[in-house]
Amino acid sequence: MTDAYHDHLTYLVAYANDDWVGFSPIVGAATALARPTPTRDRVTDLVLGLISDLLATGVLPGDLTDSDDETFVPWAIDVPAVLVRIRAEMTQLPELPDSGDICWFTTRAGDVPAG
Repeated sequence: MTDAYHDHLTYLVAYANDDWVGFSPIVGAATALARPTPTRDRVTDLVLGLISDLLATGVLPGDLTDSDDETFVPWAIDVPAVLVRIRAEMTQLPELPDSGDICWFTTRAGDVPAG
């Protein structure tokens, strides 16, 4: 793991501790790490690597809801299935995913993040 990768991952973990994380900051980190040639395939691989490492720290993927009682519903699938699902959904998008696409990430599944 390079220092730059570690720095981006640390930022994303801290973000997930405070709020829901969409794909924008993850794709942004992956694009920065893929420089000077951030091809879609390279960025996709880095996105999936970052997500895998986020999940290893306890970050959960899931969906936001309109419910006041349960604002975030974690996906009830294991890490390999999460990565397969995200890769499959990414390939269906015309561009790299943005926040609001596919899912959200947080460590605070049981409560409403501050943001």
